[in-house]
Amino acid sequence: MRGRRVLFIFLSCCLFLLSAGCWDLKDIEKLSFVRGVGIDEEEQKGVKLTYQNLVPKMGGTQEADSPGYVNVVSKGKNVLEAVSNVALKDPPIYSDHLKIFLFGKDQAEHHDIQGTLNHFIRDDEVRRSSYLLVSRGDASKVINQKLKSQQKVPVEHIFETSKNRNFNGKILLPTRIGRASDYFQMGVSFLVQSVDAIDGELIYDGAGIIHGKNRKLIGFIPAKDVQSLNWVMDRISGGVVPATYKGFPITYEIKKAKTKIEPYLKDGHISFKIIVNTNGKLSEDQYPAENSYDEQYIQRFERLFANKIKQRIQKAVHHVQKEVGVDPIFLSRQFRIKYPDYWEKHRDEWDALFQEAEIEYDVKVSILNFGAEGSTKSFKW
Repeated sequence: MRGRRVLFIFLSCCLFLLSAGCWDLKDIEKLSFVRGVGIDEEEQKGVKLTYQNLVPKMGGTQEADSPGYVNVVSKGKNVLEAVSNVALKDPPIYSDHLKIFLFGKDQAEHHDIQGTLNHFIRDDEVRRSSYLLVSRGDASKVINQKLKSQQKVPVEHIFETSKNRNFNGKILLPTRIGRASDYFQMGVSFLVQSVDAIDGELIYDGAGIIHGKNRKLIGFIPAKDVQSLNWVMDRISGGVVPATYKGFPITYEIKKAKTKIEPYLKDGHISFKIIVNTNGKLSEDQYPAENSYDEQYIQRFERLFANKIKQRIQKAVHHVQKEVGVDPIFLSRQFRIKYPDYWEKHRDEWDALFQEAEIEYDVKVSILNFGAEGSTKSFKW
């Protein structure tokens, strides 16, 4: 009898829980699914947020030529006020699917990026895996850009382009806001992908340099320098290196790459050796007298491409080391691992130490394949 009573109570509790239904149910028609937000400087040190919200398709009623999204602009004296002001004219923002934080140039240059992101990082709905990017102009210009293909959502296009790193070395590894927050806590400078709107298209256009101490944008580098610094950071996963031989175009296609950084400390002087090894394919050779089956011919190109890569790396590193004066390529990490005691004593002086460090480069290229095209003069079965 007692067992039946316990069973009855247990079943009653289960029925009670089931009867509660979906207590956190949200009406999809009353939600704004934000996919990206542009953050711009507003007059009198205010902030302007440009949200790009997806428009849910309800029963196939959406028109065929509809862009599938709507942009919502909100302003305030600070981020939280701007977020709150959205509710005055539009449904509250639902941030579970937010992918992109795009900072306008003025906002990133004049304001603490970490401070601006503070509200979003504290928000339980916002994912720390969302991407951080900067614009070479106003972020709203990029968010509001009407793409040539009306079916493309601008922030979706920005997000998907990051996946093309295997085809182009000029694309940075995405910087997530959680990782950026870690860099700020450590006082480490870093690079973020730069985006621009040109002639109805959104393009990845180089990178912005974020200072680890003042947490602001301090400059831009071109796309070709992004590829060069990707070599240093061991982040090359694809792309091409164009060159010329006796005035004719030739192109090396990267298949694999590995970079090793060797730091040295002698009598208080810091130096580095950057060792790059890569192998790939001779994808283009327009030299009329080409003979790809000749080993010496290929070795000549290997040296040519190695020198080309080395020169580009030297130029890009010299720019951030001598002209910008910060280390956004994480040489500090390699030095800290090898010389932890010295690092602890001088970590606050790292930018000055980095500026004076000597850097040696060793680049080796191996061409393992040149495709189906090639002279057969020296080929033997």
